[in-house]
Amino acid sequence: MHVVHVYDGHEKAYDGRGSVPNVVWNVARETAVAGHEVTIIERQWDGLGSHAIHDGVRFERLSLRTGTDEPWARVPYDLVDDPLDLLRLVGDRTNFAIAALRRLRETDADVIHVHLPFAANVLVTIAPWLRDRLVYTAHLGELRMDALMDEATTGDGSDDLDVPSILSRVSPDGYLARRATATTVLNAAIERQFIERGVPAAKLSTIPNGVDSSRFAPIAETELDRVRSRYDLGDGPVTLFVGTIMPRKGILDLVRAWDGADVDGTLVLAGEADLDEEYTVCVRDEARKRGIEGRVRLTGFVPADDVPPLYSLADLFVLPSLEEGFGMTVLEAMAAGTPVVATRVGGVPRVIDDGEQGLLVEAGEVGALSKAITSLLDDRDRSRRMGRQAQCRAEEYSWRSVGKEFISVYRAVEQ
Repeated sequence: MHVVHVYDGHEKAYDGRGSVPNVVWNVARETAVAGHEVTIIERQWDGLGSHAIHDGVRFERLSLRTGTDEPWARVPYDLVDDPLDLLRLVGDRTNFAIAALRRLRETDADVIHVHLPFAANVLVTIAPWLRDRLVYTAHLGELRMDALMDEATTGDGSDDLDVPSILSRVSPDGYLARRATATTVLNAAIERQFIERGVPAAKLSTIPNGVDSSRFAPIAETELDRVRSRYDLGDGPVTLFVGTIMPRKGILDLVRAWDGADVDGTLVLAGEADLDEEYTVCVRDEARKRGIEGRVRLTGFVPADDVPPLYSLADLFVLPSLEEGFGMTVLEAMAAGTPVVATRVGGVPRVIDDGEQGLLVEAGEVGALSKAITSLLDDRDRSRRMGRQAQCRAEEYSWRSVGKEFISVYRAVEQ
């Protein structure tokens, strides 16, 4: 069986960063390990060949001159706020789709797996013959559209083009899922929204994200010391968040809750801070207003080698998101044996039983979040017990098992 992934994202799939490229790469690699032929069609990246093979996965990279190693420096739809940017967005995705179609005509693909809706919608419209072999993974689906629309509705009288709201009404995810042979989702909420959008339930299946637990095996003390020094974390307890600094991640709630918890140590916000610079300023201002700016670290982009040590040295990991598709960073923290406090969103309740592998609170409930943080930082025995249970649970979500679930979907489509 030959599986071709079509991925038009602005983060490279191989050795990239971000949850979606991580899924693309790991699912592709596990499919290849299982003995199938696998190709990834993506953008051209500086320093990477147009044709390459990594771990048995063939890469075909399209030279659109929009690939870049600069984080977030492209045409992400949630930053489009004027007609020219919207035109660039449409042109970019259309160009990608046309170039990808040329490659697809040259392959003998049994299954075509798409991960983002925009270029894929162009493909299924101009080449409807692809639909009977198409698998779509909605990494966040319509929930993302709703969240973007909420963020865009500020009531400030701005004349900016409200692209998120436009896209929510157009429903690119629903359009694609209705035309794909199979669609995979990360949680029941996304599945319900697709059914409400007219997608037959028989086309839908829920497959979780995975984690490479070997990355988070016991970390050498020298590595922990290096990372602690690099990010100036001191000797006190570390509360960690990993992810992009953006409104739907609930970072302001975390700053308020952590301050309310009245705990010692450092709050580390590890991840890209440039996607929504206004929101990042709000986060810094909130910490300054509360007099804790000296104990809150916004690290910016964190190199891949620093991520496992950060998880391991953290005394607590917190995911305060207002919504999530799955919450891959929760699994990573669990794999490192770090106790978790998270909001009850997306796929998080699937991996954490409240009070067993971590603590769950309702999204937006700052008081409850603060209480949970205090509870685990004040009771180290309980924290360690939860960390051990979390590590055992994370083993159930290996990429090998996730890959097998996708291969089952591929086989059904191939038939």
